[in-house]
Amino acid sequence: MRLVVVGGVAAGTKAAARARRVNPRLKIVVYQEEPEPSISECGLPYLLSGTVEGQRRLVARTPQEFARSDIRVLVRHRVEGIDPDRKRLAVRDLSTGASFEDRYDRLILATGARARPLAVEGSHLGGVFNLRFLTDADRILDHLRRHRPRRALVVGGGYVGLEVAENLRLRGMEVTLVQRPERVATAYDLEISRRIEDHLREHGVEVRTGAEVEELRGAGRVREALVSGEAVEAGLVVAGVGIEPETTLARRAGARIGTTGAVWTDRHQRTSLPEVWAAGDCAQTRNRITGEPAWVPLGDTANQMGRVAGTNAALGEDAEEFPGVLGTGIFKVFDLAAGKTGLSEQEAKRAGLEAVAAGIESRSRAGYYPGAGRVLLKLVAEKGSGRLLGAQAFGSGADKLTDVCATALWGGLSCSDLVNLDLAYAPPYGPVLSPVIQAATVLQRRLSQPPK
Repeated sequence: MRLVVVGGVAAGTKAAARARRVNPRLKIVVYQEEPEPSISECGLPYLLSGTVEGQRRLVARTPQEFARSDIRVLVRHRVEGIDPDRKRLAVRDLSTGASFEDRYDRLILATGARARPLAVEGSHLGGVFNLRFLTDADRILDHLRRHRPRRALVVGGGYVGLEVAENLRLRGMEVTLVQRPERVATAYDLEISRRIEDHLREHGVEVRTGAEVEELRGAGRVREALVSGEAVEAGLVVAGVGIEPETTLARRAGARIGTTGAVWTDRHQRTSLPEVWAAGDCAQTRNRITGEPAWVPLGDTANQMGRVAGTNAALGEDAEEFPGVLGTGIFKVFDLAAGKTGLSEQEAKRAGLEAVAAGIESRSRAGYYPGAGRVLLKLVAEKGSGRLLGAQAFGSGADKLTDVCATALWGGLSCSDLVNLDLAYAPPYGPVLSPVIQAATVLQRRLSQPPK
């Protein structure tokens, strides 16, 4: 029995490793275009500042290490076609240019997502980059070493753009961040994203929202950008304008594509093609709160999907289910953190839910204990039922608060449940009443108020 996995990084390598544990007799082959099959993509921005020292630290497992588990990993190999009727693959060795055919009994697609290019005049110039793979980080670092640009332009105010802006600033560069919408971090509600912007500016990042890069200029290498009619110096441009699921192979093979644009899968990670599963950033899943299709390209989600796909492909049966996602995420903004789980207030209303929200400012420790920081926590609940719908946090200790709320969401807790949570307390670790309890108390009062 031969299992082939197309794509590595998080979902593909997790699926292969899980399949090996479940079925020691399988023949497993992984095809990966990039030179490293298993890396931590989330760590890439921190290479730019030197916070993470050396690319090797982001490589989780090499092909040689996979070989010790009898998993054959072929890097710099691109699968260019799937024949689901014959169970054949068209493969190209990118190192030699040679093409050949391979076969499979069962197949897992883990083709991930691709970065959207910066579609403006001059985007072909040297010094203009996306940051998606370790090879991208290598090219950026090489550019920084060779040309020593003074100013950087970061395009996009999502997770990647914000993290890149921080790390280039920590490197000592002057950084301008340009965001087309009127605020950064648009997955968050206004009061959170405004705090993030203020914190960026406090640390020397020039933030331009409601602005657009219209052109990049330079002779062979980027020198400046035209931003909403104004010339801005930029010897380095990093685009973080979003990603989209890489579904080219699946589409050509006739796989069903979901409403999110990602590969449709059932709860067992099966695609519409026989004996083919999909996992990770290329695959669609389900939002646990709304029940609607969702596409959430996050590393931990990809790992969890890969585990389910690997188990079921190894056994050839529907042994495990992937239960869907809350979309929990967090990112660092200099010395503070921004976290989110479930629906924001705006997302809840777009989903047709009658949402009520409450936000409180609190401390990360007892006020009298040294080192106490501030944190803003916002909870969103459903009017009537009191069901918790989501939470957002920004500040000191936002990671802990986000995880507490994610666990509450997963368990289906209501706002009144949160009021009575039995959480750990000691002055060095939090106020006597957790910000979760404080926010839930305020929210419960609002939920009980009669409509105006």
